[in-house]
This record gives sequence, C-alpha cells and structure tokens, in this order.
Amino acid sequence: MKEYKNRLIIATVIIIQVFLILAGRMWYMQILKGNEYEKFSRDNRVRVTRFPAPRGRILDRRGRELVINRSSFDVYVFPNDTKDIDGISNSLSQALEIDAGEIKKKISEAYKANRFLPTVIAKDINRDQLAFIEARKIYLQGVFIQINHTREYPYREIGAPFIGYLGKASKDDVIVHPNLLPGTLVGKNGVERAFDNYLLGEDGYQQKITDAQGREVNWRLLERDLRSQDSIPGSDVVLSIDIDLQKSAEESLGERAGAVIAVDVRTGELLALVSHPTFNPEEFIDGMDSTEWNKLKTNSSSPLLNRATQGLYAPGSVFKIVTASAALSEGVVYEQTRFYCPGSYTIGNRTFRCWKKGGHGLLNLHQAIVQSCDVYFYHVAEKLGIDRLAKYIQGFGFGGPTGIALNEKTGIAPSREWKLNTLKKPWYMGETIVTSIGQGYLSVSPLQIALMTASIANGGVLLKPQIVKKVTAPDGKVLLNISPEENARIPVNEDAISVIMKALKGVVNEPGGTGWASRIDNIEVAGKTGTAQVIALNSNSDKASHKDHAWFTSYAPADNPEIAVTVIVEHGGGGGAVAAPIVRRILETYVKLKEEGNV
Repeated sequence: MKEYKNRLIIATVIIIQVFLILAGRMWYMQILKGNEYEKFSRDNRVRVTRFPAPRGRILDRRGRELVINRSSFDVYVFPNDTKDIDGISNSLSQALEIDAGEIKKKISEAYKANRFLPTVIAKDINRDQLAFIEARKIYLQGVFIQINHTREYPYREIGAPFIGYLGKASKDDVIVHPNLLPGTLVGKNGVERAFDNYLLGEDGYQQKITDAQGREVNWRLLERDLRSQDSIPGSDVVLSIDIDLQKSAEESLGERAGAVIAVDVRTGELLALVSHPTFNPEEFIDGMDSTEWNKLKTNSSSPLLNRATQGLYAPGSVFKIVTASAALSEGVVYEQTRFYCPGSYTIGNRTFRCWKKGGHGLLNLHQAIVQSCDVYFYHVAEKLGIDRLAKYIQGFGFGGPTGIALNEKTGIAPSREWKLNTLKKPWYMGETIVTSIGQGYLSVSPLQIALMTASIANGGVLLKPQIVKKVTAPDGKVLLNISPEENARIPVNEDAISVIMKALKGVVNEPGGTGWASRIDNIEVAGKTGTAQVIALNSNSDKASHKDHAWFTSYAPADNPEIAVTVIVEHGGGGGAVAAPIVRRILETYVKLKEEGNV
C-alpha cells in the first residue's frame, strides 16, 4: 500500500510538472510572445503588394522637363514562397543574364533578413526578358513582375551638378523618412537631395490573402479586414534655371574644367549653373558597386565636385572690385587719385610686380580698374591696411555661406584675427598687398564672385541665391513659392558704387580695357577680368597644370543691369583672352532669348 502511495505521489508530481511546463509554454507563446507570433501569423497569410510612388519631376523656369519618370518592369522574389531556390536562380539567370550564384545569394540573404518581404532581383528588364518570365510564371514560384518608375534625364549630363543624383536609402535616410522601403531611391546630392521631402511621394499598397504555398486565395471572412491605398506621386520642383541659357553656358565652356554662374541681379535667381567635368546621373539609377563608386570619387578630374558652389579659388584681379570699393568708401582714394606704375612696387625688402612688366605709368583709379594695374592697388592696399580691407571682404559675403540650397564651401576671408587664430602668426603688410589683388590666403567660390558682381550691379544688395522658384503638388496646388531674399547690404556707399560701375563699363568698352573680348552688338556689357596665379612657374614646372586660372565676371546691360555672368576656366591662362569670350557667347544667347520674350 505504501509503495502504491509513493507511485501515486510520483505520478502526480510528474503530471503537475507536465502541466506547469505546458502552462509556462502557453504563457510564453500567448502572453510574452503573443504579439510577435500574431504578426508572424498575419504576415504568413496576408501578402502586402506595394505600389511605389513616382518621384516628382524637376522642371526649368519655363516648365520644360529636366528630370522625368518612365515605367520600368522590375523582377522581385518572395523568399518565403521560393521553395526551389536553385531552380528559380537558374531560370532567372537564363532570362536575365545574371549569374545564378548571385541570384541565389540575394534570395538567401533576403530570407534571413525577412522572408515575407519581397526582394528585387533585376530592375528595368526589357520586353524579351519580361515575355520569358511571364511565359514560365507557373514554374517560377515566388517570382513576380512589378511596374515601377525610374528616373530619366532628357538632357543627360546637362545640369547634373545642380540636379544631383539618386541612391538607395541609407539608415540615416530611413530615420528621416520612416516609411521608406528597402531599396527605395532617395536624393543623395543637388536638388534631388535638398528637396527630397517634396519629390518623394507616398507609396500605395494592397493586402491579399495567400495560402501556405503563397498563392492568392479568396477568403471572404478575412477580406473585410484587408486594406489598400493608392500611391501619391511626389511634387514637382520648378527651378529658376533656363535650359536654353544652361545649354549655351555648357557649350561655351566646352570641355574645359571650370564653372559658369548666370544670376538675375534683381532677384538672385540662378539662370544657369555649370560645373565641368561632370557626371551622368543615369549611371546612379541602377545602383553602383563600391569599385565603380571609388573610381568616380577618386577621379583626378573631380567630376562629383560642383565647382560653381564648392570649388575654391584665388579670385585674382576680379577681387579689385572689393579693394576699390573699400578704398573709395573709406576715403583712402578718389576716382581721380593717381599713382605711378613703373612695373613693380617695393615695400621693405620685398618687391611686388605688376602683370605689365613695363608698367602702366601714371594712372587714376578708373584707369587702374580698366587696365587692371596691380601696382596701383599695392599703393591702395598700403594706405587701406588689412583691418579696413577685411571689413569689406566680409561685407561682400566672402568667408561665409551664401545660403544656396546646394552644398557649398565658404572659402577664406583673411584678416589679422583669422591668421592669428588659424596659423598662430602675426599679419604682415606684404600679405595685405597680395590680398588686394585677390591672391594670398584669400579663397572664394565662383558663386560668391557672381553675387559680389550682382551686388554692385543692383546698387548694393547681397542677394540670397535661389535655384528653385516653386514646388507644386500633383493637383497643381503651390506648396512652396520662393521669393527674392536679401542676405545683406554691402558696406559701400552709392557714390563708390557709381564709380565702380563706370570703371567696369570701361573695362569692356574703353581702349586698353582688359575685357574687350566680351563686347556684343545689342547690349552694353560691364565686367572685370582676372588671372589668378596658381603656382610660381620655373624651368622644371609642368606649365599645363600650373597655368593661371582665367576669370571674368560681368553684368549687362551696363546701365540697367539684369544679369550677371561669372566664368572661371581652370588653368585657362588670361581672363580677358579665355573667360571673356565665353561670357560674350552666353550673353548673346540671353539677348536672343530676351528678344523672343522668353526671359
């Protein structure tokens, strides 16, 4: 009897333990992991088909399409429904001409990451590939074709530096846009990135019931809980760029490395922005492997660098506009103040030379600007001093951001404090001398020079550059309308501006003016040439790569300015001979467009 009782107790304990284990397991599965398994079950029977939203278009100021979308057929695989990975991989490899091992690896990795989410195998397949897959659909379990949208660039490389390019969403992109799906293309550069919030639409979706084999089934009991939503296209971004003027600027610069900026001096709207060498944005659409990306990034010609906003250069003699403005405003010189140029200027034990070896002789400020005499500005610089000159360098916006909606670099606005803080050394007079003619520590972007020129042309307003005019929703509603905006007023009085404008007109139109090559018949041009020394030449130097940078900055019409055009040609040589003719061709196009009523 005692033995029987012991057996009964042991059996009872075992049964209780079994029930406790079962109860614990039920608690674990239903309470602790309930939500997770419920989601797992739902995902297993409810398939969500996404309908990617087309990105908004990018248009020029007259509504012409610079970036559009076209339909593309993309091949996807549901990893959970693909039972025969080897067979599927081999079949798709035959159709798509992609290595079978690569396809198998994609499917396997997607299965481990989330087997219920589709993964893309190939994008933008052709009609023959589409027909091959559709004809064998019954044997390709888990494979489906989805119609998506892909970017198309009717003008190819033209405008690429400001349009930008796309790339797959990164972890940082997903933080900004939590609804992004893996593989979604987002803006990585230029307007595509700066206005991504508007260009990105909202994806649509449709839920469907599937059986254990992944086949769609009609199950009315559950269909009432299914949801769907149409995709919402992205908004259109309308630029201030005129594509005709842009093409003219690109063709005028040609294959030379450099940049062109054309800006409306009344509004700050950019009419053309060129940076060369450049890139083809279509190459980014299908993704770029690390080898290709590194090759592009390390290309010695720097095609990804937007030279117009990120290129930093010594401005050379175009900077004499700032030095002259400072000297006039501070009362250091007047229009008729004269200095003698013998071809060089000595201060202490250093001699600084003029670009004209024989010298310009005796000349006043007007003549010094027209003929771009260096020695005249050496005299001015010694009288002005770096502290007063630095005030005007900063006053024209150098050393700070312009506020453009693109990536930009601010350059260096040298001063006594800047050198002490940066180099831990005192400032010397010789550095003031070279700064006055746009050399030394000074570095600027072509965009900053264009805005400096525009501020003289419009009477003293330093405008914020605008590359976008407005953003419109698919229904035509204007979501964003960008108005002209002032960054600051340059610290130059009206009389000084008048003297400078008169001299800049002389640069192009008076005998001995260095900008004569920019003259055109139908409009009077004003401007300033610049030849910025890159490195001192010697007998061992490579003269092609050490050749000076050629500058020309201008505005027109000279007496009632509308447009400012700035050109830099890297290692181009003399600004008057190389950059000024480029400006002339761009202004000829502007005049033609204006006569046609298009600007």
